[in-house]
Amino acid sequence: MTKGRNKKQKRPLAAGASRPAKPVRKRPGKDAALAPRTVRRTAVLVGVLAPLLIVGLLALATNPDHQVACTVLAILVLMASVVGLMLIRSTGWVVWPAVLLGVLLLVLPTSAIRAQLIAQRGVETRVVVTSAHSGKDKMGKVSWTCDIRREDHQPLPHGTIGGIGCSGGSVGTTATVLVDPAGWAPPATRDEDLSFRGIGVYVTGVVAVLWAALTFGAAHRALRGKGTRGGRKGGK
Repeated sequence: MTKGRNKKQKRPLAAGASRPAKPVRKRPGKDAALAPRTVRRTAVLVGVLAPLLIVGLLALATNPDHQVACTVLAILVLMASVVGLMLIRSTGWVVWPAVLLGVLLLVLPTSAIRAQLIAQRGVETRVVVTSAHSGKDKMGKVSWTCDIRREDHQPLPHGTIGGIGCSGGSVGTTATVLVDPAGWAPPATRDEDLSFRGIGVYVTGVVAVLWAALTFGAAHRALRGKGTRGGRKGGK
């Protein structure tokens, strides 16, 4: 059999009949098909409400009793915010800066607000180290945490410290630490650079402003793109 006979031959169309048009594949647009009003509302929720909620949750996380729950909630809010930002502007450069700013929003507030609380209202208190615990991180670096109690046997909320001066040989020794009289923030050693850590509060504010600017910039570009496409369709 010849090669031509093996190929399927198209049947000739009947007189007056036309071939059906091939379905046109629609390419996905650059941005999600959100109405302009929905884009604006989403931008307000993502750009303003989300960072306020994240920072507020992490401010509550300065109390170790609430740290785990509030941190998990802050992470969930951040994830929802990134999804909302992707709905506003699904392509381009917006995603990776959003992830970077989101990580900074999660990392900075808790330690910075703790440092500010202790720096503003911390009271020097004599404590006794009752026990010490060591642990290794993924890099093999050993870190120590020490359990402490007040020398006058008064209640001491969150009686744990770490860092310089805490080691296996510290058990039974006395030290002076900074204690929050309200019992909200955990104690801190006098060797900690609280002023440097406290700067993180202002950095957090700058990051939140950058997050809002990124969100509203993405919304503006999305709305401008829709307006341009609408103008072209109207022109046609």
